[in-house]
Amino acid sequence: MKKILSLVKVQIGTQLVEILSIGNNRKRKPKALLGGLVFFVLVLGGVSFFYSYMVGKGLMMFNSIDVLPALLMAVTSIIVLFTTTFKIKGTVFGFKDYDLVMSLPVRTMSVVASRLLLLYLLNMIFVCIVMIPAMGVYAILAKPEASFYIIGIFTLLFLPLIPIVVASVLGTIIAYAASRFRYSNLISIVFSLGLMVAIMGMSFTMGDTGQELVDISKALTDRVNNIYPPAEMYSRAITEYDITAFASFIGISALCFILYSLLVAKIFKKMNTIIMTGKSRSKYKLGELRQSSPLKALYFKEIKRYFSSPLYVLNTGFGIVMLTIGAIVLCFVDIEKLMGQVDGAGLLKMGVPVFITFCLVTCYTTAASISLEGKSLWIIKSLPVTAKSIFFAKIAVNLTVTAPALADVILMGFVLELGVFLTLLTVLITILVSIFISLFGLVINLKFPNFTWMTETVVIKQSAAAMIAVFTGMGISALLIALMVVVPSANLAYLIYIGFMAAVNVVLYRILIHWGAKQFHRL
Repeated sequence: MKKILSLVKVQIGTQLVEILSIGNNRKRKPKALLGGLVFFVLVLGGVSFFYSYMVGKGLMMFNSIDVLPALLMAVTSIIVLFTTTFKIKGTVFGFKDYDLVMSLPVRTMSVVASRLLLLYLLNMIFVCIVMIPAMGVYAILAKPEASFYIIGIFTLLFLPLIPIVVASVLGTIIAYAASRFRYSNLISIVFSLGLMVAIMGMSFTMGDTGQELVDISKALTDRVNNIYPPAEMYSRAITEYDITAFASFIGISALCFILYSLLVAKIFKKMNTIIMTGKSRSKYKLGELRQSSPLKALYFKEIKRYFSSPLYVLNTGFGIVMLTIGAIVLCFVDIEKLMGQVDGAGLLKMGVPVFITFCLVTCYTTAASISLEGKSLWIIKSLPVTAKSIFFAKIAVNLTVTAPALADVILMGFVLELGVFLTLLTVLITILVSIFISLFGLVINLKFPNFTWMTETVVIKQSAAAMIAVFTGMGISALLIALMVVVPSANLAYLIYIGFMAAVNVVLYRILIHWGAKQFHRL
């Protein structure tokens, strides 16, 4: 047990160092970034509390507050299931330091236990962020007995176990497929986006009345209970203080996780060998040699690298998917009914630029593009091309990802009858925000690179550059909302925003060309 805890401690320490490291100086202790990380967790907790409170108040109006814990448990389990599926490769199988870890004087079972415990702890952080505020809301609204708090704490510890097991099986299958088939990454991306679209589609079917909210919540809970019986046990344990259901939930969750751990221990070495060595995919045949401009060659290299990573695509491209789905859905819904009020269409028109801005700032591919070069950075630096060409290729990938937003804007303008002037302003905002997030992401990644990452997850989701890009993107979206509140005319607010973003982009471009080129050569 001592060796298992030591391995987990090292793994957690490594991830924290990777997340909080700035540049190549690993000895620095960036307190500001640590504070930002804590602030981010608090913000997520606040969002969870607010959402749970609003849903809880709606359920309480129809004497259905007991649905809340089961509903939020179901949502949390689904999110854990989805996110964990793509953590398996890099956490349990195919992790970067596999050879180093296996050379240590520890049993294979200890290594497996440490990897699964790490996976559990990572998911528990998310579960606590979501469920603790939700349980607090239920305690405030329902005023349950003292048994609720004891049962709630114990069930919380076991809540992610079965979703982790199911996600691990799916993730292992996907990882295995990735090592055997040529286009498995594309299949993985399509499958993941399809799952996200299905979840969003369910949300669009929700009505706007309190009774419909109750009916949908109960229907969702019943469906989850049928598919996932432990959810019903959890619900009875939390709301009815059923000791049998409580013991069954804990027992089944623990048993599934233990059996899965034993299975992983048996196939651990074999699966890592298969995933990390891969398979010969085709016979090489000498064909016609083609040539292109350096910028074009760099662009195709970058775009190929982007689509080779499902995690990269899902985390930096889903905003555009969400925007496109939103634009298409508008073609088939009653705008006034959707908004639930007479001036719904007018409010929706004003919110279009804000929604577009929010979706665009989530597409920060450049914030990870330098760090993802990893130990191969010297290769791209040794090429007979300028730093500007390398930068433009990485920026072009980001602009390619955000390009569908222009078609979405035109479609929204036609459906909502925004008019030529407002549509033109929205198009300009779309272009400027796309350029901003591309330039800013690259500048911030040059300032805070990380070339010693163990998994892509650290660079794409947890690095200093990624976090700064996320928070700054939120700030840019909030700025547009603030201008719309302060400035009496919406069109004037858009014009001021356009002027500001244009000026910021010019400054960022000059910084990138001058300071960025020097910084790139110093890396």
